[in-house]
Amino acid sequence: MRFALLIALVLLARLSFAQTNAPTATAPAPTPPKPASSAKLSHAAATAAELQKTVDQLTQSNRDLLDLLKKQQAVLEDIQFDRRLQSRQIESLEGRLEDTLFENGKLQKQIAKLEEDAAVRSSGPQLTTPAPSPPATTNVADASTNAPPADTADKPPPDTYLPAPDTEGAPGTKSWHRLFTLKGNDTRQTDLFHVDGRTWRVLWHNQDPPKLQNTSALFINAFPKDDTIPQKVCSKLGSGGDATELQGPGNYYLKVEASGGSWELAVEDFR
Repeated sequence: MRFALLIALVLLARLSFAQTNAPTATAPAPTPPKPASSAKLSHAAATAAELQKTVDQLTQSNRDLLDLLKKQQAVLEDIQFDRRLQSRQIESLEGRLEDTLFENGKLQKQIAKLEEDAAVRSSGPQLTTPAPSPPATTNVADASTNAPPADTADKPPPDTYLPAPDTEGAPGTKSWHRLFTLKGNDTRQTDLFHVDGRTWRVLWHNQDPPKLQNTSALFINAFPKDDTIPQKVCSKLGSGGDATELQGPGNYYLKVEASGGSWELAVEDFR
């Protein structure tokens, strides 16, 4: 009896174990709703399209900007070429001017030497037979007749040919203010000076040597600081002077090239 009961318990345990290990059917996983996924995909596509459109516009704008920069660079290169060409022309003209001034100086020295030789020859001993002296009364008359008039005697040159500085105007009004004066007889370059007003001028005068006309030359140019393109002030052959107005403000210096005479100048600022 007990043996049969034991067998029955063993069979029940095996049956329970077999039922536990038997495969069970799995339920299918729920699928996500399709309408929500489609909306997300369409929104992402629209965003990507807008982004691509913005990128295309930015690319085109950069291309247009690059074209403008290239055109501007070409214009700047043309300007720089013109400035270099002008600088070379100015250098060539300055070289020719220096050569001409050198030749003019040589001619001046030759003229001075010839005048000196002529003066020595005229003051040398006379080999001709002296004429008989006239009566005393005739000598007095001749002396008074041959004497040079007092008003034709050589007068000393003035201290300056430039006009006097203008007096300052009433407070609140503009007037010409003289910055400096300069004189000489050869080539020279001034120091750098500053102009405050929108207009400034150079008063200049050139003077031939005594008894020689149109034998001197004066050329003046005004250079802005750090620039090789000058502003012409004067080019004068022979005696004479004038005033030349220029546009400011800024820092400038003057280059004076002269030969065969004496010159003077004054710089004035209108402020």
